[in-house]
Amino acid sequence: MQTFFDNSQSQPNSARQHVNVQGGGNYFEGNEPYGEGNTFLTIQNARADIIGELDAIIQYETHLHATTDPAARATITDIVNEEKLHVGQLFGLLFKLDPTSQVQFEKGYNEFLSDDEIYK
Repeated sequence: MQTFFDNSQSQPNSARQHVNVQGGGNYFEGNEPYGEGNTFLTIQNARADIIGELDAIIQYETHLHATTDPAARATITDIVNEEKLHVGQLFGLLFKLDPTSQVQFEKGYNEFLSDDEIYK
């Protein structure tokens, strides 16, 4: 059985490899960072960076649960909280650049809150 951290899975080497354009190509290869595609690229970068921050949170929290050392726990807890802050900052950037993402995010969150079976 494979787990999330199983290295045998074919996972991307970085969050940037998650971002592909139609046709399977990696948008970050061979594209200029400026010009007409800059907003698109910045939005995709923000999404990829959110993935990276969430991956870091998963990794640090796994380390946190694997240690009983008080200094390690305090340090890792501080780092996890910083990563969570970064997620919030990046979502702020994404919502500024792509307001539709914010609308859909809020709809999904409100749907979750209104579901009496889930949110009690």
